[in-house]
Amino acid sequence: MKTHSITLEHLLQRHRAFWTMDEVDTPLLSVGKYVPLQHRKPFPLADGSPAQEGDFLLPELVDTNLLLEQSDEPGTVVNGDFINGRGLYDLCWTEAIAGCPIRWRGGHVWADPFLDDTDDVDRLRVNEDNPWLAVLLEETRLRAEQAKGAYPIVQPLLRGPIDIASAVMGDEPLCWTMVDEPDHFRRLLEACTDVFLAVAAAWRDATPVFQDGTCIYGIWAPGTTVRMQADNAALMSPDLYREFLLPCDARISSVFEYPMIHTHSGVLHIMVDALLDLDSLSAIQVSLDYPAPPPIDELLPVLKQTNAHKPLIITGAVTQHELDILLESLSPAGLCLQVGLRNEE
Repeated sequence: MKTHSITLEHLLQRHRAFWTMDEVDTPLLSVGKYVPLQHRKPFPLADGSPAQEGDFLLPELVDTNLLLEQSDEPGTVVNGDFINGRGLYDLCWTEAIAGCPIRWRGGHVWADPFLDDTDDVDRLRVNEDNPWLAVLLEETRLRAEQAKGAYPIVQPLLRGPIDIASAVMGDEPLCWTMVDEPDHFRRLLEACTDVFLAVAAAWRDATPVFQDGTCIYGIWAPGTTVRMQADNAALMSPDLYREFLLPCDARISSVFEYPMIHTHSGVLHIMVDALLDLDSLSAIQVSLDYPAPPPIDELLPVLKQTNAHKPLIITGAVTQHELDILLESLSPAGLCLQVGLRNEE
């Protein structure tokens, strides 16, 4: 693999500046072509056959060596303003480890709910012999051995506490619990936070550092990183988010040196004020929900608000006109744009 040590060192300096929001001339920038979400090839089972629609995916059906063989290594570590790394197959890791049955359905891996009573939240405890956790750590080990330090191994997709809670219960029962049994709802979120932290910490401890740091979204940080998320905060109001979920996100962000949270443009307004008050949170990532609203011009005030206080990563589909608006309206300090261009409408 080509490492381009001089270019890499310069890139690491740019990434340090991103986290500290130093004054820079340009943001971290990647502009490609917008490609709608595609169905994956069927998941390869341990016997080599593809998963069929509706199949349960059990730990013993996962061959980590086969997953390794079916994914390519990055050709070069430096990719423009970003660093190429290698992640793990998305197997709904946190949901599976929490106890959700995992299925291949509609071209993706999905988690089915299983928790009928919030009095049973102790079932969400993560034990050291959890079979799904063992698969996660085995795949991580194999990928790290193959990389030999030439490129980073990046965090797999781990859903956040509210997303785990929604997965184990289902959206509607979760909403009724939040309204009718707020103490049970809080206890459920705390248990899901425990699950997230157990999985994220185990993965962190099993993953070698890269250039004395770690990478996420192609951005290097001089310390440990974690990607949290709260997609199902869409079920909450700003007050409910601050009351119930913010303490969970605060717990997680306090454990890592450079924590970031993944949000969506349709959810950001619910969380932004609370997140900007969270000193331990290092960065906010916003996925633009094309073709859903809000449009860029309506979203711009909250993006400016975020950009002024914390490092901001924006991903998703934009037109050239919308990209120009973002570049002209936002400060390049602490800004990262990873976008795909789509046609003007």
